[in-house]
Amino acid sequence: MEIDNLNKGERDKMKNSFGSIVKSYRERKRLTQLELAVKSKGELSTATISKAETDPSYNPKLTTFIKFYKIMDVPFEEIVATLEGNADDK
Repeated sequence: MEIDNLNKGERDKMKNSFGSIVKSYRERKRLTQLELAVKSKGELSTATISKAETDPSYNPKLTTFIKFYKIMDVPFEEIVATLEGNADDK
């Protein structure tokens, strides 16, 4: 599912999603999905990363969430604020 093909409601939902955090991190670090998968040392597949970034309803299992959290330099509080829709737009 491409983000460009989402309706406005789905795009708004995606803005405050776990996938938006993943994509923002990856883009800030200038990593491809493959490079992020490699950085995870096989813990995350490119398919999982892609699904997280493009599926507005993606809700990772706790174990998958922890795998993402361990490889990203994003404070837990920032993740929670984004998911709650309270994060500052940076």
